[in-house]
Amino acid sequence: MPSTGQLLRTGDSRRTELLGTIVSNSLPIVGVAFFDWSAAALLFLYWLELGVDSVWALVRAVFAGRPPEIETDTLLVGPLAERQFAISVPRTDLRVYLTTLLVLPITVLILAGVWLFTGALLIGPLPEPSTETVTGVMLATVGIFVLTGVTTARNYFYSGEYRKHNSTTAFRGLLPRIVTVFFGGILTLTLITAATEGPEAELGSLDPTVVGLPLVLMVVCFKFTSDLLGVYSDRLAVYFNSYDQEYGWQTAPSKARTIDGSLADAPERVRPVRWGRVIGGLLRFPDHPGSLFIGGMGLLVAVLFAIGSAWDIVAVIVVASVGIPVLLLCLDQLLRYGAIEYRIDPAAGVLVAYDRLFGTALWRIESWEERGLRVTKTPLDSLLGTETVTIEHAEGEYILPHLPDTASVVAMFDRQPDRAEQILLGRAGVLG
Repeated sequence: MPSTGQLLRTGDSRRTELLGTIVSNSLPIVGVAFFDWSAAALLFLYWLELGVDSVWALVRAVFAGRPPEIETDTLLVGPLAERQFAISVPRTDLRVYLTTLLVLPITVLILAGVWLFTGALLIGPLPEPSTETVTGVMLATVGIFVLTGVTTARNYFYSGEYRKHNSTTAFRGLLPRIVTVFFGGILTLTLITAATEGPEAELGSLDPTVVGLPLVLMVVCFKFTSDLLGVYSDRLAVYFNSYDQEYGWQTAPSKARTIDGSLADAPERVRPVRWGRVIGGLLRFPDHPGSLFIGGMGLLVAVLFAIGSAWDIVAVIVVASVGIPVLLLCLDQLLRYGAIEYRIDPAAGVLVAYDRLFGTALWRIESWEERGLRVTKTPLDSLLGTETVTIEHAEGEYILPHLPDTASVVAMFDRQPDRAEQILLGRAGVLG
């Protein structure tokens, strides 16, 4: 099956995939030659085969060995992507990333929509095939399902290819198949229309049986050629792109991040204060304009109801328009900092951000890597009696928000930090 952009295959994997492609494309040839399948039966089979490929692509995506590439600043999903938490499958090396499970339903909806749209466009205009044809097509579909499953198990799981993929690259082979089925179906419908009553023929009057054997076999050969190009797509990619790249037209997905040491025996530890782990998200409204958009749309709807003096509905919409963005930001803050602990080893000059809930180190910085150090006091810090530390380094910034005591963090570095003036008066915290 098409796999444009996939990793370079070994010779054994290519032979297995080539054999599967030949067998799967032989089934419609047998149906046309010996069971009088019409063009409608071919479209029906290719549509079902597209569904089969989508199902196995979902399986590959779930068990992909590398984490999905999601921006860590994304609301709610970003904190989970930063932690790269994965569930291990017992007695195997397989892992399922939590972020994959969270974003996969959206992918399923998109695939289902594309599949149903393709079926309505290509299968809907044609009359219902006979019972014998439907039975033959369903048996061929079962065979393709088993054959694709065996190929996936052999090339993807047994050979360890899943270790080089994430949930995105596991789906990329579907695009050529969707394009092939779509344009192949349009070509077939065009042939049927021309052979029925000419360009003016109505969809309800189309007769797929009027297309002769040579034209039907031409459609089969078109599909077969597309699948063969998919098998050898990596060689084409290397030919057109570069001979020294491991991946042809595709950038290799990043491996799971590993942090050197979690400082389990760190002598000093500090955590954000309780209220800062929750309501600190309110300060991050500018980082998530989408939440403001949700609230703004809700308030606009409330104005429309206010014109009609439906004040009960207006009150509900206003509360929801304000409460939902606030709730999302607070939940995002809780996911980011609810279980975080900053472990400090002054003697070694090492600081590690460790998430106790997921049992993983998020980042690690040594004193010599610091390029800038700031201690600021946000309005919420003034309210809580806390301070926020920002550590600049080569790759960006690490922010340690709402710490009750920043002395242990600052002492790790060999210079005094830049301090910002208090925005609100008062040293003692009201909620700390």
